[in-house]
Formats: sequence, C-alpha cells, structure tokens
Amino acid sequence: MPYPAPDGTELIEHLGTGATFDVALVRLGGQPPGPTLVCKRLAPGALHEHAGRAAMVREAKALALARHPALPALARVGADRHGPFLLESRREGASLRDVLDGWRGRGRPPPASLVVHVVRTAIEALAELQELEDAGGPIRFVHGDLGPDHVLLGPLGDVGLVDLGAARFRGMEPDLETADRGTLPFVAPEIARGESPPTQRGDVYAMAATLAYFATGARLTRAREQAAVLVEISEAGLCLDALAAADALSPGQRRALAAALDRDPARRVGSARALLDAFDAASPRGEPGPDAARPAGLASAKTVDARGA
Repeated sequence: MPYPAPDGTELIEHLGTGATFDVALVRLGGQPPGPTLVCKRLAPGALHEHAGRAAMVREAKALALARHPALPALARVGADRHGPFLLESRREGASLRDVLDGWRGRGRPPPASLVVHVVRTAIEALAELQELEDAGGPIRFVHGDLGPDHVLLGPLGDVGLVDLGAARFRGMEPDLETADRGTLPFVAPEIARGESPPTQRGDVYAMAATLAYFATGARLTRAREQAAVLVEISEAGLCLDALAAADALSPGQRRALAAALDRDPARRVGSARALLDAFDAASPRGEPGPDAARPAGLASAKTVDARGA
C-alpha cells in the first residue's frame, strides 16, 4: 500500500519505517505548491500500542513548546482513517554518522576544523535548548535519544536535533511516561538500566558520547551485543582511549568531553552550558570560537533529509 499522505498534501518520497514511526516527505497542495514537510505516522507495530501513541504526543508537544532553530517546526497534528500523524518542517543536513562515513569513504578523518566546529556547535545548541523558557517558566527540554543518527550537520554548518519521540518537558502528563532508554552505547548508564527517565543530565552524557564518536570514529565499547554493552558501560564506562589521542581536539577539550561521560551521574557535569564553558576554556589560543567562519571541509558533507524513523 502506498504511503497515505494526509489530505491536502501529496507524497514526494517514503523515507522509511522504524520501530515507532513511518516517515515520508510530503508537499502541501495549492498553487503554487506549498513547502515540503516531514510526515510521521505510527509504524504498524506501534499503531495500537500505548508507547507508540505516547511517543507521537510527546514529539508534538515538545516541538510546540521548544521552538528553536535546532529543532523542526511543528506544522500540523491530525488524524484520519490511517491513524494519527504529524507534519513538521524538514531539517536538511547529514547525520553525524553519515558525515563521518563520508570522510571515511575518502580514506581520511574529518578535518580538525570541522570536528571542533561540530563539537562546539552541537553543545551550544543543546545548551540553548536546555535553557529555553516561555511565559510559564523554564521548559525543561529533554531530547531523550541523542546519538549520531539524531544529530544533523546542516549545509551551512548549523546543527539540528531530530526524532523527539522520547522527549520530556515541563508539565508532561504522567500517562505519557514510558520506558524510553535511548540508544546504546550513547545513552547514560542509569537511563539504559531503567533506573531513571530521560533527563537533561542524561542528554549531556549522550551528546558527549556522540561527539566523542564523531571526533574519533572509534567504537566506544569493546562489547558488541546489547546486553554486554550495557554491562560494560555500567561497570567500566565507555572506552575513551581513542578520545584521549584525538588530535582534532586539545587535551583540555578532550578532558571536558570525558568528564561528561563518567558512569556516576553525580560526578558528571550537570548541564550543556557547563560543558560548553569547560570546552571553551580549554580551547587553544587562536582556535576558532563561536563566531568562526564556516570550517573547511563542510561542503563535503552529503546533504540528506532528516528521516526521523
């Protein structure tokens, strides 16, 4: 069966089906045609499950609350005979995994200037999201599932975050709380073990793990099976040998990321802003800072659509 585009839209491309969402690009109808949007429906296995519907509601409410350039913009929430759906703006860019794989395909790692730019810009975007407020006070935004597939590098060097099905935020209804555990090995150990729901501190850990992976291209665990990975990150922590030798970052910048990856949440840096401050304080004199020009090598990143599956 073709992907059922909502009324008033036409299907451009079916992007794929994940565990929770079935995702496509659609275009609003009219003359001239409207913008291209991402349409999210529940995957068949999630359509009648509480966890699937909760994920869709969380994503819609998080996008409605947390309005920021790093996130997609919510365009419409609806339902038809095929079930509920979301329409949200398309984030153009390449996932950090795809950027890294693209450079590997060329036989070399990303340029140091690109690595520093991505690490700093990603931490800054998360810091701004964690500090968002509205008339009701702090939004207390939590992404809940950060990893190299959900952090995008845009064509102009901006960083975006997609896939907010595990998000948390101020005033979230108790019945939307489900057992979301992120993606190994990037998720904080206490969340992976089910001892804690997604938290801002957990987002800092997941972002630091994602950026350590991007900066090194190395596996973060020796184990490969999911159960063994969970035991390793819980008992020994992530394998950061490659990070300790990452030439793209200064020793102080490497230590700042490593400090955010402690197994014990009480010993970790508490916010993305604190991590950003530590990273900036460790920047070598003369190194590109927050107002640096677009780094060399950025144009080589393949531009793709945010799939959100």
